[in-house]
Amino acid sequence: MKGTTSDIPIQLSQNCAIASIQIDLTEAVILEFRKNLLSFVHESGATAVILDVSGVEIMDVDDFHSIKHTISMVKILGAFAVISGLKPGVVASLIELGADIKDIEAALNLDEAFQLVNDRRLDSNL
Repeated sequence: MKGTTSDIPIQLSQNCAIASIQIDLTEAVILEFRKNLLSFVHESGATAVILDVSGVEIMDVDDFHSIKHTISMVKILGAFAVISGLKPGVVASLIELGADIKDIEAALNLDEAFQLVNDRRLDSNL
């Protein structure tokens, strides 16, 4: 499914930016999405970001590293980031291809992603 970054909605819920990626990833899409997401986090003051990739059927190592790079930028802005909805085939392919998964917070679905965010917020208040 081809698309543009305008097809990637970003909304705020519980001071968490949620981006639902349901289109094919290309370098141009990822770069524009990154710009939009970072601006959204900065302007909204979101303290967490959930990247829902449940609609992504194919993700290569370059796409994954671009998403990971985006997560690093989100962290520099002071927000905690979780990726959710990775499909089993995508995970298997990424691991087989040697993707660097270090420092990635991941959840099976949005509910678990929110739980991770809330747990992190509780831990940071201790």
